[in-house]
Amino acid sequence: MKNMKYIKEALLAKALESDREFAEAIVQWSKAAKYAKSPYNLGWAMARKDYCKSCLRNGWR
Repeated sequence: MKNMKYIKEALLAKALESDREFAEAIVQWSKAAKYAKSPYNLGWAMARKDYCKSCLRNGWR
C-alpha cells in the first residue's frame, strides 16, 4: 500500500521548490520526512530539505 501522507507532502514540497519558494519547501520536506516509512524516502526528503536550505543560503531566487 502506498504511503499517501508522504506522497502528498512530497508533491507539495516539489511544487514549492519549482516555484522557488524554498523556505516553504523546507517545511514541507520536513513533514514528508516525518511521514516517510522507508529509509529511501526519508533520505530523499532530508536531501531535498538540505538542497532548499542551500538555495536560501546562496540567495537563489
